[in-house]
Amino acid sequence: MLKSGRTGANSPEEGSLPRDIAALPPLTIDEDVDNLMEDFEENYERPYRDNAARTLFRFSRGDNDTMNSTRSLYESDVLYTMINGRRYCKDYCQPNDEEEQTRCQILHGVFLYLLDQKLTTVPLNNPHKILDIGTGTGEWAMALADEYPEAEIIGTDIAKIQPSAVPLNVFFEIDDAEEPWTWPEDDFDFIHFRSMQGAFKDWRYVYSEAYKHLKPGGWIEVLDFDDHKVLFSYFDDNPEVVQWYADVVEASKISGRPKTAAHLEPDVLTELGFVDVKTTLKTIPMGIWPEDPEEQRIGKHFLVTQLSGIEAVSLRPLVENLSWELDDVKKCCETVINATRNVALDPIKGRGMGFKVKVLVGRKPGGTTEDDSSIRTTKNVTGEIVH
Repeated sequence: MLKSGRTGANSPEEGSLPRDIAALPPLTIDEDVDNLMEDFEENYERPYRDNAARTLFRFSRGDNDTMNSTRSLYESDVLYTMINGRRYCKDYCQPNDEEEQTRCQILHGVFLYLLDQKLTTVPLNNPHKILDIGTGTGEWAMALADEYPEAEIIGTDIAKIQPSAVPLNVFFEIDDAEEPWTWPEDDFDFIHFRSMQGAFKDWRYVYSEAYKHLKPGGWIEVLDFDDHKVLFSYFDDNPEVVQWYADVVEASKISGRPKTAAHLEPDVLTELGFVDVKTTLKTIPMGIWPEDPEEQRIGKHFLVTQLSGIEAVSLRPLVENLSWELDDVKKCCETVINATRNVALDPIKGRGMGFKVKVLVGRKPGGTTEDDSSIRTTKNVTGEIVH
C-alpha cells in the first residue's frame, strides 16, 4: 500500500500539515499546545508520511501514484466561494479551507482516543465494502483501509480536500448525500457518519438511503456531539457564551440545516426499519483539568479544535441568516474564545469540563453467513502491525 504525507488545498509545502496551530494567536495556550502539531504528526500522521503526496490541486496522478485512489474527483468541478476570508462549498455553513482541515485532522486523533484507539464501535465481520459519508480530509477512511486491506473503502464529500496518494483500497468521490444515491442497493457492509451535525436538511432522507444501500445485516454508525447543557453549566459567569451558541443554533435552523442532536435519537433509525439500535454516550475532556497525562494531552488538543472552531461555525450563519455585521461576529467570537480559554485553563473552574458525544448505531435486518475473504489487519496508532 502507498502511504504518504498529506496536505490541504493550496498548501505551501508538501508532506506537512496546512497550518501551524501555534501560529494562530487565539490558539497558543501553553508550551504543550505550542507543540501540538509536532505531537499530532508524530502520533497520527506518521503512517501516511513514507512518501511525499501529490495534492489534488497541484499535480495529476502519475505512474507512481495510486492509480485507483480516486474515482470521480477529477470528473467533478467543485466551485468554492470565499466569504469573509474563509472558503466554502455550496451553501454549506462550515468552511473547508486549510485552517478547518487542520482542525479536523486533529479532531480525528481526539476521536481515536474517545473510542480507545478504535475506528468504530460496530462489529465488522470481514466487510467487503464500506462507505464514509462526509469524509473530509479522509483520515478515518484511510485508517480503516489499513485495517481491512481487502475491503473497498469509499469516502465521499462535497469538497476536494482529500489526498490522491492513499491506500490502494480507498476511493474518494465527490458526492452530495442529499442527492439520489447512485450505488447499487444492498451494497455496503457499513456506512459511517462522523461529526456531521448541521450538515443535512433532511437526515431522514439520508438515513433512508443508507438503509436502502446497506446489505442485509449491514451496520450504520453516527458519531456526533450531543446537546451542550452540561458544558454550558461552566459558563454561569459568562452568559454571552450561552447566548452565542443559541444564536448559532437559531441561524442554523433558519438555513434549514439545524445544528442540533435530533439526528442522534434512536427513533430516527427504528422508524426506518433498523434493528439492534442503541446509543452510547461518551465524554471528551476539554482543558487542562485531567490528572492523567494522556487525558490532559487530549483535553488540550480538543480545546484547540474548539477554540479554532468557534469562528468557523459562526461567520457564515450569523452574517447570512441573522444579518449580523462581520465586525460584530468577530468581536463575539473573540469574547467567546477568551471566556472558553479562561475556564478551560483553570484547573479548578474547568474541572470535569468536556463535550458529550453520542454514538448511534443500527443494523439492517437479515444477513448472510460470514466468510474470511476480507481480513482485518490490526495496527496501533503509529501504524505498526500488531499480531
